[in-house]
Amino acid sequence: MKHWIWLPVLLIALLVALFIMYLGLRKRNQRLLAKKEEKEQFIRQVIMAFAKCIDMKDEYTNGHSFRVAEYSVLLADKMGYTEEECKDIYNIALLHDIGKISIPDRILGKPEKPTDEEYEILREHAKKGYDILKDIAIMPQLAIGAGYHHERMDGKGYPRGVKGDEIPLIAQIIAVADTFDAMYSTRPYRKQMDLKEAVEELKRVSGTQLSEVVVSKLEELVEEGRISEIKL
Repeated sequence: MKHWIWLPVLLIALLVALFIMYLGLRKRNQRLLAKKEEKEQFIRQVIMAFAKCIDMKDEYTNGHSFRVAEYSVLLADKMGYTEEECKDIYNIALLHDIGKISIPDRILGKPEKPTDEEYEILREHAKKGYDILKDIAIMPQLAIGAGYHHERMDGKGYPRGVKGDEIPLIAQIIAVADTFDAMYSTRPYRKQMDLKEAVEELKRVSGTQLSEVVVSKLEELVEEGRISEIKL
């Protein structure tokens, strides 16, 4: 009977010990979570800083990287991507034009339409962007957005000339967002199209230059008023 007297005491002691262990593990997990969030915030801030540098390189397309990122997230959300995946796509889209930092200012900031020779130099930004980002192991898809956003569904794009499903879906999304913003903003050699005209042009090149599926999602976003005459 004396043993039974000590049993509740031992059980209480065990519960107290387990509770203390739980508090310790919880505190440790909170510290690890806070550290993870700090790292993610640092990565976001570095990516945004680079995006600002890219946009500052060309005064005529200032804000382009951020608008493409916003459009890309709207498209990704429409296509069923998770919130976490949309965050990644935002970062990937922000750096899609990072290769432009290697393009001479005399070409990138030229107020007239580039010559054929200058256009060939401009085209190099996709490959160079891929080369800049390809070794970032923590987010390998950064290089995908930069290296594939000028590929075409019919295989006539650059730098690899891949087509259809060979083009990563993230790059297909960024390509539509990039093309839309290029038309829906003023360039030195072309005025901004109105919204309806820009959508019609996207539909015209869907299936050849751009993904039909992604273009249809952008059209839905416009119809729903999520992309409107009020620019981002």
